[in-house]
Amino acid sequence: MLYQRNIEIGRVCYIRLGPDAGKTCVVVDLVDQKRLLVDGPHCGLTRQVMRLKMVAITDLKVKIPRGCKTKTVRSALAKDDISAKFLLSGLSKKAESKAAKAGLGDFDRFKLRVAKTAHNRKIRSTVRKLKKSS
Repeated sequence: MLYQRNIEIGRVCYIRLGPDAGKTCVVVDLVDQKRLLVDGPHCGLTRQVMRLKMVAITDLKVKIPRGCKTKTVRSALAKDDISAKFLLSGLSKKAESKAAKAGLGDFDRFKLRVAKTAHNRKIRSTVRKLKKSS
């Protein structure tokens, strides 16, 4: 199957681009094929229309009716403990590692590059030895 995550009402999304990047939201309604009405009361996001390309769809889903109020969304998120579940997801871990890498200084990036080079050199030499022996 090509797509496992469908865009549907109640689907939790991660905002990748724009001024609200890094926040999570819930799809409240579909405006058209390219835009969603989202709400994120748990992270300070006001209800707004977002382009589909700005968000990444997660596996998480809450049960809410179409076009429901912010209060309903907030209670559904609290009931299902979505914030804790999202922190365990791979998308959250990837965003954390990206932020940590962006926060590195010049010398830290240099040390990381040297460590990576040394690691790859060990792997390369091991592979060469295995090829030679076989």
